[in-house]
Amino acid sequence: MSNEVKSEVKQEKKIDLEYRGYVFLGWASGLFEVKNGEKRPYYNMYVFSPVSDYVSADYEASGFKAEKKKCISPEVWAGMNPGDKVRLFFDDKGRVVEAALDG
Repeated sequence: MSNEVKSEVKQEKKIDLEYRGYVFLGWASGLFEVKNGEKRPYYNMYVFSPVSDYVSADYEASGFKAEKKKCISPEVWAGMNPGDKVRLFFDDKGRVVEAALDG
């Protein structure tokens, strides 16, 4: 990694720990092969999402978790940059169909 790239990475946005929504981290797309040998496209975005504060006898959670979200197309994350606060909209299969900058 060049020094210029390292410098840019250091200047990126910090995560607002008080924000209780999704934070865009990045994306991935490509082709995967199904059982019959056919190749199909995939589109994934990566986000931080808040964890509900929860405590039980066997489990405790707080803060954020990193998640991979399936998307219907790469247009979903168009114009987004890592660290952006985003609102996500899902279809009945749980795929992200639209994302918007939040604040």
